Amino acid sequence: MHQTSPKYIIFIVALVALTIYFIVMNAVTFRFHTIRDDFMDRYFAYNPTTATWIGIHDYDDQLPDISPSARDSEYKYLITIKADLEGLDVRKLNDNNRIDRQILVDMIESSLFNLDELKSYSWNPLDYMWSLGYAYESLLAYDFAPVEERAENLSLRFLATSEYLTQAQENLVEFPKPHLETAIKQAKGLAGMFSSSVPEMASRLKDDYRMNFEHNASLAKQAIEEFIDFLESHQNDSSFRNFRLGPDLYEKKLVHTLQEGITGKEILTKAKGSLQIVQDEMFALAEPLYIEWFGKAPQTDSHENKLKMTRKVLDRIAEDHAPPDQFVAAARQSIDELVQFIKENDLLTLDDSKPLEIRETPEYQRGISGASLQSPGPLESNLPTFYNVSPIPEDWTKEQAESFLQEYNTISMKILSIHEALPGHYVQQYYANRHPSLVRAAFGSGVMIEGWAHYAETMMVKAGFGGGDPRYSLVEKKWKLRGIANAIIDQKIHAGRMTKEEALDIMINETFQEKSEAEGKWRRAQLTSVQLSTYFTGYILFIELLEDYKKQEGNKFSLKKFHEKLLSFGSIPIRYIREMMIH
Repeated sequence: MHQTSPKYIIFIVALVALTIYFIVMNAVTFRFHTIRDDFMDRYFAYNPTTATWIGIHDYDDQLPDISPSARDSEYKYLITIKADLEGLDVRKLNDNNRIDRQILVDMIESSLFNLDELKSYSWNPLDYMWSLGYAYESLLAYDFAPVEERAENLSLRFLATSEYLTQAQENLVEFPKPHLETAIKQAKGLAGMFSSSVPEMASRLKDDYRMNFEHNASLAKQAIEEFIDFLESHQNDSSFRNFRLGPDLYEKKLVHTLQEGITGKEILTKAKGSLQIVQDEMFALAEPLYIEWFGKAPQTDSHENKLKMTRKVLDRIAEDHAPPDQFVAAARQSIDELVQFIKENDLLTLDDSKPLEIRETPEYQRGISGASLQSPGPLESNLPTFYNVSPIPEDWTKEQAESFLQEYNTISMKILSIHEALPGHYVQQYYANRHPSLVRAAFGSGVMIEGWAHYAETMMVKAGFGGGDPRYSLVEKKWKLRGIANAIIDQKIHAGRMTKEEALDIMINETFQEKSEAEGKWRRAQLTSVQLSTYFTGYILFIELLEDYKKQEGNKFSLKKFHEKLLSFGSIPIRYIREMMIH
């Protein structure tokens, strides 16, 4: 009788076990994909504006349902889907699916926090202005479909505007005063679209399309004007909601927003330590320039005198700036220089097929930051990216305008363009859009996005941008101080009691910002929370990642490879990038 070899039996058993393992893995993967796809379909249906941006056009004719019943339905669904995701055996998922699952869980927990505790829908009118403004602009500004098709969908969004803003009015039960004032300005800017870009689209339509389009546009404009009246009626309320979140809500929001396993206390400690280090580096750079320009040695016997010396040098640098009517043009002129430098120094591969358009910031977006990047979604690969630059407001005095132009002087404007465009947000976004995950596209990490752009400022100057001119290093470090100050004031304002005077002191006297910039940042810090901490947090995490990656690679280290590898994972939390790069 033939006897089976023990080795053969072991082989068969191992083969069966391996087969079962892969069957189980495939089953878990299939289950995850089913849950993920169900969630994303539901998410885009509930957030049609985001769907349009992503490049999913099934909901282009709709505005979000922001009624209490819709919120209740969303809340119940999130609880259910979260339990489904947490019930998966993550050990059976590959790295991409494991990370996407965790991003979904984090996003759901953040949404539940907002619905349960933060409840911004009840006090922040800016959320509604952004959503409505982008619902319009995504169909007006992006030529992803024939104008007739986009106009038909936009016309239906116009028709839905009255109900949307009625729901917003019912949701809003109190206001922080800064949010109310800014929302009124943004709503008026939104109404201005009906005298500019809306008529321009109408002029491209045939008569039968145009009449219905213009009729619905007039209804939308009327609804917006009524919403403005509603907001203005609250300007004389006897009391306003405190714009400060308070320490409990702030810390919870920080954890949900950053998703990096770092606490507010840790960020504040690191920021305070970095403040002194960067100031000392600037003192060393400024002193020889002071001697060269002013013909004498500065007083450096105290911290205050070193600050004064550095401020005087920065003031001399700031004298070289664009005239007021050329500010947006100056941003445009910086782009070619950046492209050439990146290519000549082989810092990373650029994609010349991705169009970048520098323009004035749309009015409904103004009032929060001086510049921003607005990129198309991952499924809209051939549409332009907008580098939004806010023009100097017409109601500013000459002194305000001059202060702003000094802040964004010739060198500083180039650093701004590094951050917003090359190799900052613009490049990072088109690298991110190559990743096939819709989860990563829809729920990008602000820490990764802002951290990369902030890191890019330092990296470019260290690589030689500016030709070794110490003025570039000095201005770049001033931008680094800005990120540090952002983190400090963000936390001390919302989790503490920092006053406007205290915030202006650290921005103007300790981090060398112009008064106009500091005033604008105070306004922004009131209107937002945690977002200002993403710059510094992301920067320090990227610097730590760079140092660890250098140690790991040794003589094989390539800065270009480092950049392209970390960008290839999409806009995910840096802790996941670290997991994929450090072994």
